[in-house]
Amino acid sequence: MNRTVCLFLIFVSALKVSAQDTYQQRVVNYISTYKDLAIEEMKRTGVPASITIGQGIIETEAGRSSLATLANNHFGIKCHEDWKGDTYHFDDDAPNECFRKYDSPYQSFKDHSNFLKNKPRYACLFQLDITDYKGWSKGLKACGYATNPKYAEILITAIENNSLMQYDLMGLDPNYIAGKNPIDSTDAQCKIQNQDPETDAIVSDLVSDPQHGRVYFFNNIKCIELKQGETLQKIAVEYELGMKRILKYNDMTSKTKVQPGDRIYLQLKHRNGDVAYHTVKEDETMFEISQMHGIQLAYLYEKNKMIFGTQPEAGEILNLRSDRISPPKLRSKQKSVQKELTSYHPDSLDENIYVVKKGDTLYAISKMYDLTVAELKQFNNLTSDVLSIGDKLKVK
Repeated sequence: MNRTVCLFLIFVSALKVSAQDTYQQRVVNYISTYKDLAIEEMKRTGVPASITIGQGIIETEAGRSSLATLANNHFGIKCHEDWKGDTYHFDDDAPNECFRKYDSPYQSFKDHSNFLKNKPRYACLFQLDITDYKGWSKGLKACGYATNPKYAEILITAIENNSLMQYDLMGLDPNYIAGKNPIDSTDAQCKIQNQDPETDAIVSDLVSDPQHGRVYFFNNIKCIELKQGETLQKIAVEYELGMKRILKYNDMTSKTKVQPGDRIYLQLKHRNGDVAYHTVKEDETMFEISQMHGIQLAYLYEKNKMIFGTQPEAGEILNLRSDRISPPKLRSKQKSVQKELTSYHPDSLDENIYVVKKGDTLYAISKMYDLTVAELKQFNNLTSDVLSIGDKLKVK
């Protein structure tokens, strides 16, 4: 092997290692940048530094989210009626949502501490021992900060994997007495049922419904779990949605096979998933991943720069809340993909015409039909990328 080839292989290998280490390196940099600020806020308000840093890592994708980079918002706090400062709007789980915008990360960290300190729903957390990061994590979930059933687990993992509890010790008052507040964070006073999430934090929770007790919310989308013997037609009738809507909401057609235990969405899935990333398992399809994380199939493909219908290799990491720079590695043997999924808006006029729906983009539509944006614009004599709901586009 000549020297040039050898150097090239070393360079490629280094790039692979670098790509694998990118996220963890961002985490390290994030901690290094903001640990002192978190400790300062702990001393000022009593919010554990480990909790602040851990939440910051999760909510900003270790500092990379557009909310953090463009609005200095590190904790996903939305505007709410009492917010009088600057705002930042972008399409998250709903179009054009309003988030608080800060002049600096310092303001975001300070507002986060005040947010927890001054909201009555979080009062019970400040009765916990300040070094009890597990209690705080469970308490935040119980008090309604986010409704993901695994939010506490996710936060605890982030804290322990990065040894964030050490910063709690750095922020302790010299007169601190360990265990002086032995209250259990799962005590009834910390359990606030059916609260709306305070932020855009990952959302998924059981919520009772007066008419249909089985309804729950996942990624802030109303859904149910299919029971033995149930059909999509039966669900469509029971929930007064109509078959076309059920199919559209779930990226399905009448030919899609369902089985007991499947999650069926009763509202349109979002543009973003419930978590930032997903590691592909053996034989897992993009359709299954979109159902698992409550993200529209077209946007899942779009975020990952993939051609509609292709499937990623097991072990690849897909983006669910931001765009990849390049596509993931695809399976060498692509299993047959249900062709009906490429027309999962079943109320289109016919197979050659697509009716534009709310949230559609030229890119997303082009991927549904294995076209380029240029081809789609050429078919329809379009001179701009602006679409209006109800527009009829030729797709063949």
